[in-house]
Amino acid sequence: MLTDKTPKSEVVIACDPNAVPADMREQWVETGTQVYASVLEVQDIAGGYAFRLPADSAMLLKVAAYISNERLSCAFIHFTLEVEPYGGPFWLRLTGGVGVKEYMRSVFETHDLLNERVARAAGLR
Repeated sequence: MLTDKTPKSEVVIACDPNAVPADMREQWVETGTQVYASVLEVQDIAGGYAFRLPADSAMLLKVAAYISNERLSCAFIHFTLEVEPYGGPFWLRLTGGVGVKEYMRSVFETHDLLNERVARAAGLR
């Protein structure tokens, strides 16, 4: 089991879909697809990416459901969800140690998860 005391050199950058309970996998994939399709903007940040999402309660619940399973599959990713005040957007930040940003970039470049316009603007296509 990895902990915050695990040396970064021992962290494996690989997702394990089987870590998500079998009865939750289909919903996890569907929810993740919906979350990334809703991204309005992508920012390149230190160690990863920030995704601006619509500021509605349904999206907040969807992001929480997605993170609850994604963190099981991709345990090496640091998830941060920021809810801006006064009805501002939600920002989902995915970051990590050495190699994590490159891994995420390859995932977004090879899969059609993001809106075409958003992906191009972020340099992920």
